[in-house]
This record gives sequence, structure tokens and C-alpha cells, in this order.
Amino acid sequence: MRKPEKIIPIILAAGSSPNLPFPKALAPFESQTALEIAVSNCSFLGPSVVVLGSDAKRILPTVPKPSQIVINRRWPQGQLSSLLAALRKIKNAAFLIYPVDHPLLTRNTLMQLVRAFRSRSASQHIVMPRYKGAYGHPVIVSATVRSEFFEAQTAREVIYRIPQRIRVVNLRTSSILEDFNTLESYEKCLRKLAARKR
Repeated sequence: MRKPEKIIPIILAAGSSPNLPFPKALAPFESQTALEIAVSNCSFLGPSVVVLGSDAKRILPTVPKPSQIVINRRWPQGQLSSLLAALRKIKNAAFLIYPVDHPLLTRNTLMQLVRAFRSRSASQHIVMPRYKGAYGHPVIVSATVRSEFFEAQTAREVIYRIPQRIRVVNLRTSSILEDFNTLESYEKCLRKLAARKR
């Protein structure tokens, strides 16, 4: 039995939100923000690394403790720049990549992915969720793959490079696909969250 590998959650919250009246991290979902939902979902793994960029000063005071905050001043260069900013703080651990704009994810879904990661075969280094044939987030990556991100143009390039090293986890929830970029998609997420509580 392999010794459980430490998994550090990386919450990517550095991008701008030009089509929303608030930064994505501060998007309200009932009594919590998108960032609070993400940090809470990951808390069973320990403190998250939260990457901020656009609107960092506005978001900073709201980051739940005991998160580690990383400011990515290169955030306009895209999501990979934020992931690299976090990976510079993480040396010998696996990491879970969690975009902040997935508010319908639950702790149970994350726990399923973590169990799959901890029971994967020796040749598998990435765990990825899938719903009805579509791949989503979050993705868990072993420490052995870390260095490849520093040589890549995009994170996708690394993740999909060698299909044989991916362990796919088929899930029965579309939450792994559901993000928001506009008021319309934000409101759709709100409605789905409300329907779940009924």
C-alpha cells in the first residue's frame, strides 16, 4: 500500500471578471462567496494556496484563514501563470487544481477524486473527473509531473500529453463542468444551487 501522498489544493482566483459586477472570487452564493465555497470544500486536505491577481486588494481581506495567499502579478498572461505562481511555493507534494468559478462543486466530489488518486496505479500521475464524456475540474496532479508545467505553454498541454498516465473518474454530477463568466451563467449556477437545497 502506497503511503498517502500529501495533496495541496490550489485555488485559482487571479483572473479578471469583465462581464460581472464583482470579482469571481467574491461572487455571492447564498451565505458564501465562490472563494469561501472552494476553500471550505478543500479544507479536509489542509490549508489551500489561493492565487490572486486582478482585484487582489479587494479580495485579499476576504480570503478564509488559514489559506496561503500568492499574488500573481502576471495574471494577464493567463491561468498557467497563476498555477506556476502557486507551484513555486509547492515542492514535494501533489496538488489539486481548482478554478474558483466552479461553485457547484461539493466536498463529496473532491473526496471521490482524492480516493481515486490515492488508489491509482504506479503509472498514473493525474486524476481527472468526467461527466457524460466531458472532462472537468478539479484535477489532481502528482508531484512527479510538477516540473513539466514550467516548460509548457498551457496546463492542458501537460495534462493531456500522455493519456495513459491519466486516471479518469466518471462522476454523476455536472458540477465539474459548470462555471460562470457572465451574469447569465452566474444566475444559472445560483438557480442550480437553490434547486439542490429544496
